[in-house]
Amino acid sequence: MELKELKKTYSIYAKKYSLPSFQVLNGDFEIERIDKESDIFLRVVRKKIMEKIINSMSFVEILLNNVNPPKIYYVYIKNMSLEERKELERVYDILSRLSIDSLSLEIDSNDKLEAELIKKACKEWSLLKPFFKKVILSMRNPVLQNNKKEKSYFG
Repeated sequence: MELKELKKTYSIYAKKYSLPSFQVLNGDFEIERIDKESDIFLRVVRKKIMEKIINSMSFVEILLNNVNPPKIYYVYIKNMSLEERKELERVYDILSRLSIDSLSLEIDSNDKLEAELIKKACKEWSLLKPFFKKVILSMRNPVLQNNKKEKSYFG
């Protein structure tokens, strides 16, 4: 679907259901990558949004369930505070609720329900973005805990 057509189609639904602007959704979820026309347009938009939600949820899950984390996250996980863990759990709960709501629309869907979830996901994501920025910044510049064990030689 041409970008111009996509914007036009989206604007029709946006007016009807009071959806966020195309620019906001596209900036956060890259909905311009929707590549074909569809009779279930809002469902396709919701699925595109859910790609990012599910990817983010998987990322948080790696940080929380760190049995064998990728090396790139190890320093952050090792030095994560209890407060950070609680915040990760809160974010995971929000993302998982969105995921379950999306799954329910796979069974029973209509444009009104799709629009409600699109609005909810967009709102929640805008509230979670500062958290993700903070986590990424912490990963880039880890603050190591001061309780390092002294190395000793066992001979």
